[in-house]
Amino acid sequence: MATAQPPESETANIVNSGSTNRPGFRISIDRSGAAELTSSPRKFGPPEQRQQTEPVRQTLPRATVDRFFADLAAAKPLASLPLAHCMKSVSFGSTLTVSFGGQQTPDLSCGDGGNPAMRDLIRDANEIVAIFQGK
Repeated sequence: MATAQPPESETANIVNSGSTNRPGFRISIDRSGAAELTSSPRKFGPPEQRQQTEPVRQTLPRATVDRFFADLAAAKPLASLPLAHCMKSVSFGSTLTVSFGGQQTPDLSCGDGGNPAMRDLIRDANEIVAIFQGK
């Protein structure tokens, strides 16, 4: 008797780890285009900079969402993407990853390592982050 595969998660997450001096964030993106940015409070600094902020919700353009999820599917397994290494400031260095379907990319902030799938995910993640930043 064949068992049914569990449905794949419909939500992907773009996560910026933040750093000592800058808050991080998580952007959760649903296949429908609904997206939510949740800031992570700073670990140090004045109390007003360590408080959780309200999530920001937005609907992403259909073309952006479709390309992002297609690029995620093409890049699987995400853990097999190349590890690119780069120098980072202790105070301002952060990581940028994408997680989907129980898998996670390596740090995308260090470049694509010459891998086209990584290049596409970096482009997609940066485009979605820019939408939330109003750029």
